[in-house]
Amino acid sequence: MAKKIKPVKNIRKILQTVLVIALVGGLLYGLIRVSFVASVNGRLINRFIVIKELEKQGGQKTLDVIILKALVTQEAKKKKIVISQKDVDAEIKKIEVNIISQGLTLDQLLAQQGMTKNNLNEEIKIQMYLTKLVESDIKVTEKEIDDYLASQNSETSITTTELPTREEINARIKQQKLQGKIQTYLEDLKAKAKINYFVKY
Repeated sequence: MAKKIKPVKNIRKILQTVLVIALVGGLLYGLIRVSFVASVNGRLINRFIVIKELEKQGGQKTLDVIILKALVTQEAKKKKIVISQKDVDAEIKKIEVNIISQGLTLDQLLAQQGMTKNNLNEEIKIQMYLTKLVESDIKVTEKEIDDYLASQNSETSITTTELPTREEINARIKQQKLQGKIQTYLEDLKAKAKINYFVKY
């Protein structure tokens, strides 16, 4: 009586071989996607060529922005300044209200700017860190508000009812001072920091 053939081992080997081929194929495909960005008439264009060109065009500027963000984050951590996601969301809500009044949505604006919501979150967080780091030194005097009102009256022919309120003027002057203070603060922060450049653009 002939013995029955047990095909289990053969099937297992075939499955293992198929699995290995699939894994190798997947890795190769992933490597191609990571290493190359396009092909022209069958000739592949390496991702690093694109990166090199982008670095030539704006490498130093981009690096400076990344360095400043790192410095601000480090300084905020040192001063124990905490910005919660709730704080960020509240600021995004204000921005969204302003955008909607102009007939756009937040998603449309982000698409126009080439940004994602994560990018926006990061930018707002950095801005809020900066505000908290410098705002304690910013004061607006009553004289500054009076001078602003006087300049508005002399420069325009608008009626008193169209003039901004003292609270609105206070906010405007404070914002102007804040921007100037932030610029100076960032310059000082960078000047005092130990920054080692490994690449020159």
